[in-house]
Amino acid sequence: MYSQNLKNSSYLSFIISDKLLKFFGFLFLLSLFFPIRHVFFNTSAYITGQYSDFTSYSLYLSDILLICLAALIILTQKSAFFKAIYDIKWLIVWVFATQIWLFISGHPINPYFTVKLLECFVAYGTFKVVFTKTSQKLIFLKAFVVLSAIQAVIATGQFILQHPLGLNKLGEQLISPTQTGFAKIFISGLAFVRGYGTFPHPNPLSAFLVTGILMAIYLFHQNQGKTERVLYGTAIFLNIIGLTTTFSRAAILAAISGIIVYFAFLLWQKQLIWPAKQALIIVFLSIFASLALFSPFLLARATISDSASLERIFYARVGLKIIENHPIIGIGAGESVLHMQQYSWIQLQPWQIQPVHNYFLLAAAELGIVGAAILCWIFLKHLLALVRRPHSQESFLLASIFISFLILMQFDHYFYTLQQTQLLLWIILGFMAAIKTPQIGEQNFSR
Repeated sequence: MYSQNLKNSSYLSFIISDKLLKFFGFLFLLSLFFPIRHVFFNTSAYITGQYSDFTSYSLYLSDILLICLAALIILTQKSAFFKAIYDIKWLIVWVFATQIWLFISGHPINPYFTVKLLECFVAYGTFKVVFTKTSQKLIFLKAFVVLSAIQAVIATGQFILQHPLGLNKLGEQLISPTQTGFAKIFISGLAFVRGYGTFPHPNPLSAFLVTGILMAIYLFHQNQGKTERVLYGTAIFLNIIGLTTTFSRAAILAAISGIIVYFAFLLWQKQLIWPAKQALIIVFLSIFASLALFSPFLLARATISDSASLERIFYARVGLKIIENHPIIGIGAGESVLHMQQYSWIQLQPWQIQPVHNYFLLAAAELGIVGAAILCWIFLKHLLALVRRPHSQESFLLASIFISFLILMQFDHYFYTLQQTQLLLWIILGFMAAIKTPQIGEQNFSR
């Protein structure tokens, strides 16, 4: 009787844990797409001469929900969580060691940004356990595709109407083509503000839409039901249209590259069956529709000599100067923006003081060449792990997404600096790490 009661109690505990994980997991994902936050306005927020997200401190709803998720995982799967964190131990050690060394040496440090990096590592460990020990992979993929399609509709509506949709309480910017500070396209002297969704800028939104496109393609040919395929086919179309209205050239390149890589994997493994071909047809039709609807705007962006491209070259040169002066341990996590003027050969306007627009150069500038090398090693290790395991369409999907991320990292900083894309990167890395088969005898939340 006691044994039976213990077994029932254990099963009840598992059910409660599973339901709580699903609840907090969905809310957390929702909070990434709709970033509700409280900004602590202080002198550091305006230290560059105007308000900057890169020097201000914010508490996001996603911070709180991640703490809840991590606490639940630690309470129920403590050994698995710390084992997952152990996989990235050298990066954690390096970040804290360099920050302590800079502090002892009297150099300024940014505790807030260090905490944000720690949060990324917690997200990695948490979601590696979630995706390894539970049956929530499919739930995550479906929820992500639905939310990315909603964001695509919002971004498309914003671009067509050229004003916000009244979702400012959910993170929407008060965009306007006549105000400075917003990302725009210029055609014949007319300004058109790009699609933002509820994100701080079209570029981080585009990273989520690229991910949503690849996930929707995967789900389309994994489902046999006609209704499901109609839904996922619609999601592919909406995400591609939404991505187009962000007019992020890097994201369009990353999306095309990711799609090519994904279908090349299927062709290589002789898994390019009719449902996958149908998905490819939808992709082509969606791209054709985007070209037909937005060709004048796309042509206006078809250049590498515009101000945005020249600014990226400038920031890269500044980043290289910082690396030259601080090669080993870097200038400090989160500190490069504050020292941008020091390494610039021209006087910068407040709006020009931005992070280096290349993930790896920025990491090397702030964490040193050693820190950037550790990051590269972690990324390569996770990507190679997908290649070495028995091939599956799930591993093809994650490899395609991550290759897309690597392309985006060459042109922007948001995977390193902004809350939503920081966490997205480390969640996908946790997902990649979770692909391996759980060991026999490990406890599992799923029945």
